[in-house]
Amino acid sequence: MTDEVYEALRSLTSDFNQQSNDVLASLLDLPGGAGSMQDLLGQFLGSAEFRSLHKDADKYLAILGWIADQHPADFRGYIMSLNRGRRHLSMSREEIIEQSRHNQARQIPNTPYWAIMNIDTPTKRRFLTRVLDFCGYTESLIEYTCNAVGISRPASRFRFLRS
Repeated sequence: MTDEVYEALRSLTSDFNQQSNDVLASLLDLPGGAGSMQDLLGQFLGSAEFRSLHKDADKYLAILGWIADQHPADFRGYIMSLNRGRRHLSMSREEIIEQSRHNQARQIPNTPYWAIMNIDTPTKRRFLTRVLDFCGYTESLIEYTCNAVGISRPASRFRFLRS
């Protein structure tokens, strides 16, 4: 493989967070081409599994779990890059409790990681934005993903009738 071909392939993989083999399989329409991570995240958000979640907290944890599964090194790297102050994600429940005994922590599904849950939905969206950006997702997909948390809004309690 020439340096020029290698660099072109490398630029494709860094844009999509894919392995070289996945990019080549996709370009050649071979079975086993995983499609881009961007497409896979969109598919996850449209899946029956994700759509069956009704609480913002469950959606937030499901997205974090998906990211951790698809980007294990990046997800771990993101957690490691967080400042030692109040961290919203942690390697263990003990690390979160160590910071504050008042944190409500839940384990991210199918991972060893934990997340602080006593934060409001806009803050959860901000944290999702940061981790997705760290993993290399496009701005439009980050916005779409963040909007998936908090889609179900409570109906207005009061309606004012105009005369």
